[in-house]
Amino acid sequence: MGFHLPLYFLFLFLLCPILQAAEFQEPTCGKEVCGNITIPSPFGIHSRCYTQPSFSVTCNQTLNGDKPFINVNGIDLEVLGKAIFSNAILISYPVTYSTNCDRINKPSVRVNLSGTPFFFSSDMNYFGSVGCGNWATILRSEADSLGGCSQPRCDDGASESGCFTELTANLTSYTVKMRAMYPDSKGCASAFIFSKYSFRDAYPLPSGINKGTTHVPAVLNWNSSYCGEGGQSRAVISIAWLSFFFF
Repeated sequence: MGFHLPLYFLFLFLLCPILQAAEFQEPTCGKEVCGNITIPSPFGIHSRCYTQPSFSVTCNQTLNGDKPFINVNGIDLEVLGKAIFSNAILISYPVTYSTNCDRINKPSVRVNLSGTPFFFSSDMNYFGSVGCGNWATILRSEADSLGGCSQPRCDDGASESGCFTELTANLTSYTVKMRAMYPDSKGCASAFIFSKYSFRDAYPLPSGINKGTTHVPAVLNWNSSYCGEGGQSRAVISIAWLSFFFF
């Protein structure tokens, strides 16, 4: 013991500057930056900053600079920042198009967050739709509607209109369907979930959303019980290992 104790303190003396330099170089979790976005906890770019793979963030180079993304069941979703409530972030979410659009040829698209900690909160998101004279519906299953709205009929050469409504429940998976209500309702239509707090309310549709919109801001929530506690820092782990080795 008398021989090992001086050697132990010598190791600590030599190790401390190395650990301090490593801690200085490593990012501060909850304050990592990708482009102009600060990554909130429990998400992280560095592996020490997230406790579950679902909260891993990739900083990708795009034509518009560096952008942070999370991957949810194989779908990359851009992170726009922290939402104003706890256990929530703002993401850029793709819209669903009808069969009359050149962008996509499916009448409905199923989104599934099952098996992940994530869900869309009815308290923080609306369901909306762009188009003329269609009935847009969001369903949890074929017989379980979570909301729907009627697009006004476009008269006098108007190119587009829209509608939005509240969601009746939180959801992890859904299907969007759009049905023409008039014989001349054949134009392109889209539907989407979007954040209540990213737009000022306006009838029949919030300003900034139109038929050319491909993505909208949406609030993605997660179940806090899914998250584990953050790991120990490398300095603590290293010192604990040395203590075990020498004692």
